[in-house]
Amino acid sequence: MENTELDDAFFKAGTSFNKPIPGQSLTSDPEKPMPFEKAPLYTDRTEVLENFFEMITEPKAYDNLLDALEEGTAVMDIVQVLLYQGFQEGDFNPDMMLLVAEPLAYMIAALAERADVDFIISEDDEDDEDDEEDLPILSEKMSTIKNPQMDDKFPEELKTKIDNVEAPKGRSLLGAN
Repeated sequence: MENTELDDAFFKAGTSFNKPIPGQSLTSDPEKPMPFEKAPLYTDRTEVLENFFEMITEPKAYDNLLDALEEGTAVMDIVQVLLYQGFQEGDFNPDMMLLVAEPLAYMIAALAERADVDFIISEDDEDDEDDEEDLPILSEKMSTIKNPQMDDKFPEELKTKIDNVEAPKGRSLLGAN
């Protein structure tokens, strides 16, 4: 069996001694905690969602988001990256990450739909394909959804803001950018 470059990279990363030892975080200086070790910046779900809305709808970020969705990046992959980054920066705690994941996914899906961008909610697992054959209802592609509906708990102010966002102009390859 021949080692590939990926196997070599995993072996190198796995055998590297350039990583923290177990319990090392317990010995860090309490006067200089990491951002995620401090009190979170946001403790209200609506504030977190508004912060993400403002960040996502900045023109450059919005274009990059739509480009990523057009290239086939799943909405939940983007949500996962955004939430992990927010946690690492100390914006919110892990509990808030779980509370915000679904509404953030709906927000991104709604913004993509307003820009007429087809999107994928999450990648299908290869193991799930066998299960879909057993259920005729699930045999259709369930990963693409039109008209995502936000639940009753989604903040009304953000629904209004999403409805008022204008899709970027000139997104066509033939159009002028």
